[in-house]
Amino acid sequence: MSSAAVVTMMLAFIAFKVGTDLPLLSSAWAASAVELVLGGICAASAAGDLHTGPQPREGVIFRKVTTVLGTIALLAGLIALIANSGRALEILVVITAFLWLTGTIWHVLTIGSEP
Repeated sequence: MSSAAVVTMMLAFIAFKVGTDLPLLSSAWAASAVELVLGGICAASAAGDLHTGPQPREGVIFRKVTTVLGTIALLAGLIALIANSGRALEILVVITAFLWLTGTIWHVLTIGSEP
């Protein structure tokens, strides 16, 4: 689910950058609203397991990284929404991709471990 959300985010951002006539992607304001929704889906599914229970030391580090990345992404998305900023929208997409990557690395590291 998180992979699909982050790919959709990237495709939507590319459509915004090249200039599309789609109403939901034609302005930074509208595109940021779409990207915030997709980013929330990505964050919840990519890093959700890190924040729902006790973690070993490595998990706590990953949890802190995803918390910081999620906070930066949310702030960038809100700035993009309020200021109609394409640059803030770009930051939202890039940081969400790093959030997805961090969650994916955590999933790979925990393959085969007990729940």
